[in-house]
Amino acid sequence: MADILKKYVQRIKELPTLPAIAHKILVVTNEPLLSIDDLMDIVEIDPAISAKILSIANSAFFGYPVRTTKLNDAIMRIGVNNVKSIAVGVAVLSFLGDGKKSHDYTKLFHHSVCVGLTSQFIARNLRLNFADDILIDGLLHDLGYLALYKYFPEIYSEILKSLNNGRPLLEAEKEILSYSHTDVGFWLADQWNLPASVVDAVLFHHAPSISRRNSKRSAIIHIADYISAQKMMFSPVENAPDYPLDHNAFDILSISDNDLTDMEESIGKIPFTDEIQNLSRC
Repeated sequence: MADILKKYVQRIKELPTLPAIAHKILVVTNEPLLSIDDLMDIVEIDPAISAKILSIANSAFFGYPVRTTKLNDAIMRIGVNNVKSIAVGVAVLSFLGDGKKSHDYTKLFHHSVCVGLTSQFIARNLRLNFADDILIDGLLHDLGYLALYKYFPEIYSEILKSLNNGRPLLEAEKEILSYSHTDVGFWLADQWNLPASVVDAVLFHHAPSISRRNSKRSAIIHIADYISAQKMMFSPVENAPDYPLDHNAFDILSISDNDLTDMEESIGKIPFTDEIQNLSRC
């Protein structure tokens, strides 16, 4: 490991633990005899997360014609996995934002939400059995950027400056850090003992063909990340990051360029901007 990597990892080890509500949600949703009431009791502790669950349950994305104002009904509507994704994802994203609500953080937050929703749409479209719980992978895939933003703002600014000078984002990171945001995010996700699918999404979302444990999920996050940043204009940074599209992801999912085009057209018919705004209001 390069000396510079050791230096930053040692600093990152001083990070606080996973937000308490996120830890509680992960524990209770792993219980074999999960009680909706137990889950609701935890979610109700945080009014912002409760509001987001209600907002998503009433959104066009889930397609229910009748609105509900009851948290219990909302949880039943969208399911335990989506509640876990929203609660844990939003808790972590908000924690790493540290209440700053700056332009840079808002870009990161909106991009993360867009990748989460796009990933879920793609997984549903492909009828994959993990479609109901991939949202959390997308929400947290850029954990590394968020950690750099909060704990190493001077380095984050330097990376953005290099991007503004015309260098692709991943290339700028490697030049300045000798590693990438995926390395930072992987360390943090592993330290926090986040679900394996999240750890892999964080580490492999730019190189899904390397993933072995959750290759299909990593491939979907990769494609969703590309669509969100390059096609839907929800870039994690001010300028387009110039992410490369790894066509190995198509092979992993057994899809073609035409399939991707069809999905992009279908995604364009969904009011994603409204859903992103709903989830992003803290």
